[in-house]
Amino acid sequence: MLGHTSTILGGGIMAKARRPSLSSAPFRASLIVILALAVFIGIFWIINEYQTYQESIANIQQNYKELYQTRAREEVTSVLDFIEQRRSQADLRIENQLRTKVQSAYTIASHIYRMYREEHDVMQLRSMVAEILRPIRWNNGLGYYFAGRIEEDVIDLFANDPLLEGQSLCQIKDHTGKPIALNIVRMLKEKGAGIFRHQHTKYDFASRCFPGITFVKYFEPFDWYIGAGISSAAMEKDLQEEILATVQDIQFGGDGHIICFRFDGTIISHHNKNFIGRSVSDLIDTQGKKYGQAMLNTGLQNGSGGYVLYRSPKINPGEGQQRLSFIKTYPEWNWILAADISMDAMAKAIHDETLAYTAISFKNVFIFIGLFAIAVLLLLSMTYYHSIKIKHGISLFTDFFRKAAHTQVKIQDTDLAFSEFEDLSKLANTMVDDRIQKERTLHRDELRLDTLLQLGAMEEYDINDKYDFVLHRIIQITGSTRGYIALVNHAQTYTTLCSQVTIGLGQVGHTPEDDTTPPRLLAESGVIGRCIQQQKVYITNNCDDNSDTSYPYNQDIQRRVDVPISNNNEVVLVAGVCNSSKDYNNADVRQMTMLLEGMWLHVLKTCSEKEMSNLERQIIAISEEERSNIGRDLHDDLGSHLSGVEILSKVLQQKLEKNSPEQADELAIIRNLIQEAIEKTRWLSRGLYPVHVIEQGLEAAIEELIAEIEQLYPVQCRLSFDRQAEPLASNIAPHVYYIIREALFNAAKHGRPETIGIIILRHDNRLSVTIVDDGKGMPEQGRRKGLGLHTMQYRAKAIGATLDIQPGENNGTLVTLYGEVFS
Repeated sequence: MLGHTSTILGGGIMAKARRPSLSSAPFRASLIVILALAVFIGIFWIINEYQTYQESIANIQQNYKELYQTRAREEVTSVLDFIEQRRSQADLRIENQLRTKVQSAYTIASHIYRMYREEHDVMQLRSMVAEILRPIRWNNGLGYYFAGRIEEDVIDLFANDPLLEGQSLCQIKDHTGKPIALNIVRMLKEKGAGIFRHQHTKYDFASRCFPGITFVKYFEPFDWYIGAGISSAAMEKDLQEEILATVQDIQFGGDGHIICFRFDGTIISHHNKNFIGRSVSDLIDTQGKKYGQAMLNTGLQNGSGGYVLYRSPKINPGEGQQRLSFIKTYPEWNWILAADISMDAMAKAIHDETLAYTAISFKNVFIFIGLFAIAVLLLLSMTYYHSIKIKHGISLFTDFFRKAAHTQVKIQDTDLAFSEFEDLSKLANTMVDDRIQKERTLHRDELRLDTLLQLGAMEEYDINDKYDFVLHRIIQITGSTRGYIALVNHAQTYTTLCSQVTIGLGQVGHTPEDDTTPPRLLAESGVIGRCIQQQKVYITNNCDDNSDTSYPYNQDIQRRVDVPISNNNEVVLVAGVCNSSKDYNNADVRQMTMLLEGMWLHVLKTCSEKEMSNLERQIIAISEEERSNIGRDLHDDLGSHLSGVEILSKVLQQKLEKNSPEQADELAIIRNLIQEAIEKTRWLSRGLYPVHVIEQGLEAAIEELIAEIEQLYPVQCRLSFDRQAEPLASNIAPHVYYIIREALFNAAKHGRPETIGIIILRHDNRLSVTIVDDGKGMPEQGRRKGLGLHTMQYRAKAIGATLDIQPGENNGTLVTLYGEVFS
């Protein structure tokens, strides 16, 4: 084995001068290469066939789509031309009809004038002609006659609205608010007759308006204008109904049809009469798309027209018919026309093209598989022999790779047999370097998290010790030798060094610098001042020897990094390290920033807790003082007053017993009530102002409390008191008394125990109070949210003790107060 290894190593050393190329080796004929080649050829062939198929389908779709779009546009254009033609014909027909009617009326007026002008005056002749023309109507009652005097400006005949007769023509105004009389008179004077069109004509006294077309001619014997008119709105309504009936029957392209709907979406023409009257917005295709709403939006937004594609349901379930609609508006009537045509021919052409390509593809696949199988059989014999030959060499390389993955050993050039493996060796060595770098980063993260965790446990340490500890860890994480932490005042004008640490060669601990460094102005603080003013990180990997770069260090600096930490957009501290063995980068800044921000949050939390503790103690002190004042007032004032009243009532009772025994009995009842009030006042004053605790001692006060508890609740209390211990101080005993009182009342009220034990022990300055009961225990919610329990905790903190409330061993509740107190 040793000889074989020497042979391999010797061959490797000899091959170092000129290594064989892997591309020239027989491995090129391996089965993997054959399969890869087959896969590449297959993928190329599939992609090529698929692209050809997609191009064919795209051409079919494009050709048919252009054909359908052209056809749909032509149909809509034809319908619009048809509408314009019918409107023009209708206008011309109406004008000719009105001319004929006016000429007939003119003839009647002339005839009446010639026959009766000798017998009647002009006024009577006007009335005769008016009565003859009044009942004459045409076009289903839409046409009518009217006549009036020009000079006198009086309407003598208005068959369509007799209320106008006798009124002034000037009261009738056009849509702009101007009287139409001026236009009619001007036209008659210039031409003698003519067509007059008016829209939204309004007359004041009736506040009515009417659009229409009139033909007016001047009849000089009567000083009359004789006119025939017809309502254009009603005329156009009849014309629209006639056009809609025609459009509804239009079909093209097999099942193509015209849809017409108004601007508000109401369908007014559809080949399926069930849709007429419905809203076009309610039309939904098989895919849930509101194609009707799309038609309406296209018509309203695109004046030149637009297309909408959708799938309408077929007769057979699961099928869908693709349809194309061209939509264009006809704004004169607020209509939207849509030519809807089926695209089944395109779908059938695509289906036939797909079947043809599928058949060709299957044929090509079978041919390719056969040829490939023959090639594989010819090459398998060659690849099998060469695969056995290279197996041993690859195994050696794989074993070495496996070792490199678990250790920091790198691949040497002498271990390689082929030049192509050199690239792989470089990649493997790079992988080892990356793994080392990631392990270093992971170690830095672990060290940072450990620092934050230990910082949270350093509650009893001074704040400067915490600064030194964090700075020491920052120097370790960044691989530096020195560092500092500087605090910034609130006005952002001074900096004060609060910590400086130096890591000596081989030194595990840290060495703090002089702590008496005075504050410095920002302008005198060098890089630190610039960090604060610009709120920017400074990374300097090539320092010079000037003081601006070296401060606050007292030695030569090769490289340094300074990181400011902000709170509410103000820099609160700056930390920096120097002289790492490698250049500083953003990773070092990120580690420092996260650690310093965590430290600053811890500092803020510690300060807040101290401030909260001080506030709690102040609140308790104030509340105790108020309670004492109220209790003292009850004991000294109200108690004394009630005692005096009781004495007076006693004297009065003794006098009444001789003269009026009945009234004496009633007064005795009053005395009993006064005595009960005195007793209640005494107990209430003791609850607020524990004068008995101070005067009689803690043990006597607790015994009275036990008597009160046993009187109020069915419970037996047992007290164990260390009588040999020194009495507690007057500022401590009331707090202990109230804690015991609250615990006893809570146990008796909520736990319903049979027995409550109170044990009070005192050894030197150590105090231990235990209250235990055998009840059902206190609810979890009560232990968390009770105001009394919070007060007990505050009182324990006020005397420097610890209060613990836990469930008892055998149900019940165990309350423990312990700590170091001073007499």
